[in-house]
Amino acid sequence: MRTSVPKTSGSSIRKLARAVVCLALGASAPVRAQQATRTPARPTPPSTVEGRVVRPAITGEVPVPGIVVTIHRVGADSSGAIDSMRTDARGAYRFAYRRWGNPDAIYFVAAVYRGIAYFSSPIRGAIVRGDEAEIVVFDTTSSRVRFTVQGHHYVIGAPRPTGLRDIVEVYEISNDTVVTAIGRDSLSAVWSAPLPRGAMSFTPANSDVSASSLRANGRLVELVAPFAPGVKQLSWSYTLDARAFPLEITLDRPNGLLEVLVEEPGAQVRAPSLRSQGTATTEGRTFKRFLAQNAPDGERIRIEVPSTAAAARSTVLIALLVAASLAMVGALWVAYRRGTGVRPVLAAPPESVESLAAAIAALDARHDAHDPSLGADEYVAQRAALKSRLSAMLAAAPGAG
Repeated sequence: MRTSVPKTSGSSIRKLARAVVCLALGASAPVRAQQATRTPARPTPPSTVEGRVVRPAITGEVPVPGIVVTIHRVGADSSGAIDSMRTDARGAYRFAYRRWGNPDAIYFVAAVYRGIAYFSSPIRGAIVRGDEAEIVVFDTTSSRVRFTVQGHHYVIGAPRPTGLRDIVEVYEISNDTVVTAIGRDSLSAVWSAPLPRGAMSFTPANSDVSASSLRANGRLVELVAPFAPGVKQLSWSYTLDARAFPLEITLDRPNGLLEVLVEEPGAQVRAPSLRSQGTATTEGRTFKRFLAQNAPDGERIRIEVPSTAAAARSTVLIALLVAASLAMVGALWVAYRRGTGVRPVLAAPPESVESLAAAIAALDARHDAHDPSLGADEYVAQRAALKSRLSAMLAAAPGAG
């Protein structure tokens, strides 16, 4: 018995799936599609492809008769369906066709079974038959199926000037059954993974599923597309600010391979099964690499990153503002307790060295964060005015020389 993993799991088929996403594959009866109007300069000999549509069963692979199969061409010059037919009682099909136009064009056969499209391997030769032309389809289920995390990768980028960090997660997920998992309805998730607390700007990345089939739902990433037997790569990105670190992650399922890449030399990653693997370079960026084999469910990962100048400035600013606020509240309370008989009126507090320093720090933080409401000239003018008042106050203070 041949393996039940569909041929759609290869990288070449993934490219085909993306290229033909807009093709109409769901015809209910055989149709003859017109070939491109462009006439080849020289007639080419006919090509043939003959294979079968089968599905896995307990007794082995069984043929799928009466299913519509369509041969497609995808090229830079033109794309579309060439021909279609129904499989016979043995699940077999045969197409005779002519190749034309751009020699880099890709030809393949597709079948729609129970609403799910399945593809053959690319047709590369003039005569293709047997396993190369076989299409494996699967029954569907909305019940829970067994998924395995074959690989899970975290990429922790260096901070932006704002202090935000870009995080990329990549999963290799395997459907280890012989059925295609589907949702109970169009809104139901087939598979999900956790998002860390504070994740912002969720963005699906290029992977084996369309971006529209991955969504963030609270603290979960959900897949809402059918998942056939075999392996799919899923990927997405998001941002975390400095408050999310040290980042604590608890694995919610076993990971066959766990990899963590951190861009900063001073970053540290700690987990019982992770081991340092030196550095890795990709696209001109260098990362510290940590790797684990068979990381168990429930393992805790701690990712520590160096503090940034922006985070330090924010901490100082908050401390100054809190101190100034406490001082004002304390002064009002003392005045009230002295019993003047008149409720204190909350007026704007007089300027102090502390409040001016806090205002300068807040203005600098807005400038460093590229606040669109603060123009460059306005920033310079406001900072100069605040600094002038602060200097005058320091000069007038007792003991100033």
